[in-house]
Amino acid sequence: MHLNIANQQFESNEIKQGNFTLEGDDFIDNILVFCFEWLNGKEEFTLQTSGSTGTPKSITVTRNQMISSATATTKILNLRNGNNALCCLNTDYIAGKMMIVRALVADLNLWIFAPSAHPFKHPFLPPFDFVALAPLQVQCSLDVPEEMEQLQKVKNIIIGGAPISSHLENKIIELLESSKVYMTYGMTESVSHIALKSISAESDQLYHTLEGVSIGQDERDCLHIIAPMTDYQRIQTNDVVKIVARDTFEWLGRVDNIINSGGVKIQVEKIENCISKILEKMDYAAINLFIGALPHDSLGEEANLFIEGISLTESEKKELMDELKEQFTKYELPKNIHSMGEFIKTNTLKVKRKETIQLFLEHHEG
Repeated sequence: MHLNIANQQFESNEIKQGNFTLEGDDFIDNILVFCFEWLNGKEEFTLQTSGSTGTPKSITVTRNQMISSATATTKILNLRNGNNALCCLNTDYIAGKMMIVRALVADLNLWIFAPSAHPFKHPFLPPFDFVALAPLQVQCSLDVPEEMEQLQKVKNIIIGGAPISSHLENKIIELLESSKVYMTYGMTESVSHIALKSISAESDQLYHTLEGVSIGQDERDCLHIIAPMTDYQRIQTNDVVKIVARDTFEWLGRVDNIINSGGVKIQVEKIENCISKILEKMDYAAINLFIGALPHDSLGEEANLFIEGISLTESEKKELMDELKEQFTKYELPKNIHSMGEFIKTNTLKVKRKETIQLFLEHHEG
């Protein structure tokens, strides 16, 4: 296994023996220390959750859990000894950490660069068999011809961390037709993804679980998972799903995001997706937005639309609402549209909805 960290070359056998010098750069040093610990058989590792739906916390996972996760991914993607992989995610969190583990377990050659919106900007990159990306990285890479050319050479691409817009999905289908591209479903507690959804013209738009993963639902219709990567412990999520088969499900949204407005429960993700498509037709592509609850005297709370970085004109707001009225009931429609300069996000660029709404309220009340 060859390991290239920020254009510095390392060999796994040298790292295992401790024949390396810490660089005084936390990014490089933390990777080297993790690889040293892994190669010398460390059995437990502490991981940090992203904090997108609550307070970040530390959890401990075993070596076997990480091996199970890595093996399931490399098997379904048919990755082989000597294949080239690119890691351009934060290696302090599960998505980046597991890219390293997959390389160590499957003996992949791994290039690692600090997280950037433009991971393919680096010169002299080889063709890659495998890369994991955030939606923003895919969008930015497709916007630059030289970087798009590099991305188009990648055989297997997994995308996670946040949903993708319909605009980006269409670009992927059009421009990355030679690659196998998947959306991932997973979390830190499940040691990265446990299911993949194909992004292609032939996609069934459903998540298919990795080998060994068992799924079910609780009384809220939220997904629970039992798998080798969870150490066969049941992980209860807050993700509302529709189970189609024993290994297949449709993700509907987060139960945390449901708005109860006067007794009417609103699942916001389907409305958000529709709004993104309408805005795309209005030439507002790849816009961050979400529907959140604001207090209401008689209803308890009501749905409001928050948009990052742009301000719609009154005529554009009317056009948007007119189209929404054709598809949703009056109870589901956002009552107001608010523009904000920037949403609050986690270190992994996930929008923190509750904190963003609180910021809006503080500014509004001020």
